[in-house]
Amino acid sequence: MAIFQVESAHPALGALCRVARLRFYELADAGGTYAAAALAEHADCLELHLEVLRFGPSTVRALRTDVEELKDMARRLGKTRIVGLRTEDGQQPDPRWAKFTRLFGFTGQRVFQAAELTVD
Repeated sequence: MAIFQVESAHPALGALCRVARLRFYELADAGGTYAAAALAEHADCLELHLEVLRFGPSTVRALRTDVEELKDMARRLGKTRIVGLRTEDGQQPDPRWAKFTRLFGFTGQRVFQAAELTVD
């Protein structure tokens, strides 16, 4: 289990590849990449976007370790929390997301909608 910073966003992260403040990561084990992530640093938190590419018991175990590593990273940066965000690109919110995030200790799940307006 390891978190590797990569140069560009995994295709599963969609439009996030155009967000300049994000750094991109792949989470991998002996079986290969099991998740893609993007992180951004804010004044009091780390913003986390995570797309799980392979799911199963071994992935959940690996993600538990990865969450601890992310918490250590947040502490080193002086952050008090990690905020997990998910975009659905125009689809309905995934009803499994709240349960999935609770597996790793996240609380305060809520629906957040956003839209972009490009200024020429």
